[in-house]
Amino acid sequence: MKIVIIDDEENCRLVLRNKIEKYDPNIEILGEGYGVDSGIELIQTTKPEVVFLDIQMNDGTGFDLLNRMKKRDFLLVFTTAFDQYAIKAFKYAAIHYLLKPVDFNELSE
Repeated sequence: MKIVIIDDEENCRLVLRNKIEKYDPNIEILGEGYGVDSGIELIQTTKPEVVFLDIQMNDGTGFDLLNRMKKRDFLLVFTTAFDQYAIKAFKYAAIHYLLKPVDFNELSE
């Protein structure tokens, strides 16, 4: 499985990366983005199968990123500290909504 991680907090990206690598070392992390613009560029250049996406970032929201994508051919997992966006996230066809700090057991699901 090929994934990308998009989150404006470097520490959150690092923690998630470490948990993913521990869960399955065969998962290929294609790259990390730190906001809406870098996330769009990363998705377009790497063509991931799964995107782990934060909601509130310095230059907008994960929803802003998704609204700006012309084509979306990846599975979506939101990773956020805010539970109030869960219903909206599923309207964007998210396959999962993980609250930070991401629990290893939930990640493995």
